[in-house]
Amino acid sequence: MEPLKVTLNRARETKNTVRYEEPESDQPLVIGTLYVHKWAAKRLEDPETITVTIAPASPAE
Repeated sequence: MEPLKVTLNRARETKNTVRYEEPESDQPLVIGTLYVHKWAAKRLEDPETITVTIAPASPAE
């Protein structure tokens, strides 16, 4: 199965987080809204867009 990749656009900041939203399209939303803590966004140099990859976890061995 191929992982899902979703690009999210910066929407606004809250007190401790940056809110990213998935742009609307003719396809159903995969994530919708994602909140990222400000310290993590700053670590990524405060991007205007981010890409999230969703893949099944490997089974624990």
